[in-house]
Amino acid sequence: MADLKQTGKHLAGEVHSGLHQVGAGASGVTHQVAPALETLARVGYASKGVVYGAVGLLALSVALGRSLGMGGATTDSKGALVRLQDLPGGQGLLWLLVLGLIGYALWQLLRAVMDPEQQGKGAKGIVKRGGYLLSSIFNLGLALFAGRLAVSGAAARNQHSEAQTAGQVLSVPGGQLLLGLAGVALLAIAGNQLYSAYGAKFMKRMKFSGSSGRGETLKRIGQVGIGARGLTTAIIAVFLLVAAWRNKAGMVPGVSEVLTWLRNQPAGTFLLGTLALGTLCYGVWCVVQALYRRIQIEGSRA
Repeated sequence: MADLKQTGKHLAGEVHSGLHQVGAGASGVTHQVAPALETLARVGYASKGVVYGAVGLLALSVALGRSLGMGGATTDSKGALVRLQDLPGGQGLLWLLVLGLIGYALWQLLRAVMDPEQQGKGAKGIVKRGGYLLSSIFNLGLALFAGRLAVSGAAARNQHSEAQTAGQVLSVPGGQLLLGLAGVALLAIAGNQLYSAYGAKFMKRMKFSGSSGRGETLKRIGQVGIGARGLTTAIIAVFLLVAAWRNKAGMVPGVSEVLTWLRNQPAGTFLLGTLALGTLCYGVWCVVQALYRRIQIEGSRA
């Protein structure tokens, strides 16, 4: 029996040593590639800024066009990529965005898995890291869409993918509950974004101070942009909850549908123009993050 206990202790020690070596190896690799990962993350923020800036500009042009009696239609991130392709040098721009969006997806995956910003394993930390993972998946899909667009000049685009996904959720047992929980989670994310915008909580990860003239201006841009992002998320969350309550997947909108819905409300031109300007500010803020954000690749706190 003593020999058995001794063997068990020896095996446990070997396993612990092995895990420690693996962790040290992973840390070493991360240390070696950290500068490249940071560069990719910054290019990723800039690429995200271009996409959201284009969405905001297009929506703003629709709002201004409506006020002048002209036509136009709102769009989402994929639609913005299609429009960017039509610009002079659009194909080259698309390839840069492919690289940047992949870099951003990798950065978000790193934040989710390795937790370099030490969000922790509590409920709040898990929710945040789960959000990073979803962001990684979304941006990787957006990068693949941009890649297909750059290669062939066209890419299949489902404008009702959100409603179809909601329909798949509703088709499983307990689907209404699951969709409702997704709406609650999205509403919590929206609340966090609005809270962060109101209190400028995002400034703790920036390298510049909001006390200077330029810093104060950039902080205000961040507040408006993140606030607009939170408002858009909140609207989608409310539609999700209503869709779950009524068991109607077709009610679930994407960003483009939210903008169109605002356009059709009383004072729709003002509402659409306001959110469009906020979305444009969010794109600018993403570029600001590319320049000034503290990007912590390894495990110490920023």
